Amino acid sequence: MEVWGKGLWFYSPLGNKDKWENLCVVMRYRTEPLDGEEYLDISGITRTQAGRYECKASNDVASPDVKYVNVIVNYAPFIKDTKSSDPQVGRMGVLQCEASAIPKPEFKWYRDDKRLSNGQGISIQMMGSRTLLLVSNVTEEDYGNYTCVATNRLGIHNASVFLYRPGTANNISGAVAVSQSLWLLLGSLTCLLLKC
Repeated sequence: MEVWGKGLWFYSPLGNKDKWENLCVVMRYRTEPLDGEEYLDISGITRTQAGRYECKASNDVASPDVKYVNVIVNYAPFIKDTKSSDPQVGRMGVLQCEASAIPKPEFKWYRDDKRLSNGQGISIQMMGSRTLLLVSNVTEEDYGNYTCVATNRLGIHNASVFLYRPGTANNISGAVAVSQSLWLLLGSLTCLLLKC
């Protein structure tokens, strides 16, 4: 990281106004003026360095001048969480996929090599960085592997999500089962509101 100019730069991770880190560990002064501009050069920036930056310039003549800059780091999608339900035949199945990405990811659902879309008992809901696949009136043929694909202009990431038969989900603890029941309830309510 290189800091050019005569001001002090401070960093607030992810816009946390209560935590500021001084970035003035390495200061370099240019001998030639930069048209009165100062800049912060962060080489090899990572998404964890996104946030609010503050530049504070001071001298013995006037009170300090402070400017703020919000730094947004774009990155390819990474699917960070998936959830699934284990509905009985005739009930609603809910699959969830959540991705982290900037710009915001677009989602697609697949079953085998076939892209799924709304209709014929399938409802796909987009909620920011999360998507739900709702399967109304589950049949035996609906159980199995589904693929969630998250994309943006920087990349693509996919993950398998299983719609389990009742009692066959692997390693489901009581807390996870309650969480999945809540997702099923949310999916059911969403479907009722959208009349799917």
